[in-house]
Amino acid sequence: MQIVLASDSPRRKQLLGLMVPEFKAVSHRVNEEDYQADTAEDLVGQLAIDKAVSVEGVIVIGSDLVVATKEMIVSKPKDLDQAREYLQKLSGKQHSVYCGVCVASKEKVLMSVARSDVIMKKYDDKIIEAYIKKFHVLDKGGAYAIQFELSGYGSLVKSFEGGITTIIGLPLDHLENLLKEFEVPVNPDWPEHCKIETGYEF
Repeated sequence: MQIVLASDSPRRKQLLGLMVPEFKAVSHRVNEEDYQADTAEDLVGQLAIDKAVSVEGVIVIGSDLVVATKEMIVSKPKDLDQAREYLQKLSGKQHSVYCGVCVASKEKVLMSVARSDVIMKKYDDKIIEAYIKKFHVLDKGGAYAIQFELSGYGSLVKSFEGGITTIIGLPLDHLENLLKEFEVPVNPDWPEHCKIETGYEF
């Protein structure tokens, strides 16, 4: 059974590989900047669907992630100035990460949205500058990645509730349930492999 991941993200490829040993990754054909929605859930859900159906394949997986606070819903920063702005607004506060995932075939399309709540450390502009200098943040929702750690400081994340794979960009627990509906076999040991790869329970 041919499985296609509609994403160029190395993180999504890594996570899907924990669950499905063989798949092909291709670029989706969706302009994410064209999308607006009333809620973060609606936005990532629609984008996940449209990414999945934009690509040919027997079984296609699409996913999208945004970071949301009471004041803003953001995806990837357009430039480093916007990355600084996002990180400044997130410092010392709680936000929610919403990650939509869709599995599509010619017969049916199923989608689910996962949420994790994240509390960031209280960091200053010096930390932000070191962070954006060391890491590529322009392809990261909210301009950060939980797995990125500065020497002597660690992750910008203080704590979180919910799935680690949601925060990274592909909620494997939700994806597993969707793949079962398509009778796609998955590696039952993926939670153990996920902990080894990420250092966290899924």
